[in-house]
Amino acid sequence: MSPPPVLDGARVLWWAWAGEVPFGELPGAQGDDRLVYGFAVCRYAPGQLYRFTCNKHWNVVQDADHSNEDDAKADIPKQYDVERVVWYPWVGPDGKVSLT
Repeated sequence: MSPPPVLDGARVLWWAWAGEVPFGELPGAQGDDRLVYGFAVCRYAPGQLYRFTCNKHWNVVQDADHSNEDDAKADIPKQYDVERVVWYPWVGPDGKVSLT
């Protein structure tokens, strides 16, 4: 399930989805926020880059700031099933990839 184009006010550049089985659990979180199904690398308009951790509804439940996209994609916390994370570029409704 691909994410919406914007998460928490930031444009999605890259995303990864767990499918039916979550990547893992977010310690201390409750309800829908406990199970992690998605990751997204996003950029805010001023240029800040973040890797978001998301629940099954693509709601952001955790974030981490990064200086570049490669570091953001590589920085998945170890409590998650990192081996299953496959990154995809976000593709707009026009079929174009937007990574800038």
